[in-house]
Amino acid sequence: MSQTVEAPASDAQPESLSFDEPLWAVIVWNDDVNTFEHVIRPWSRSLAHRRPGEQLTIKVHQEGRSIVAVPRRRRPVAVHKFLERRIQASLEQT
Repeated sequence: MSQTVEAPASDAQPESLSFDEPLWAVIVWNDDVNTFEHVIRPWSRSLAHRRPGEQLTIKVHQEGRSIVAVPRRRRPVAVHKFLERRIQASLEQT
């Protein structure tokens, strides 16, 4: 089984990541409770992700999860934005 890990998000200026910097996988899990609109918002706001939140949410719905790689310094914010909205999310070191 293959797994896709998306590139980290960038704000107005691209973040400089070294290959030595550890990345963390933010995993958002499918559930039968949250609406698409409710799940889309944290993708766009907390991760400032270039790829539209709609595509990532569709992936969660169809595949059961969606994974985005974030640098270690952004991991607490990224996961917290999902959890505070009661969206199942977890974090794993890549």
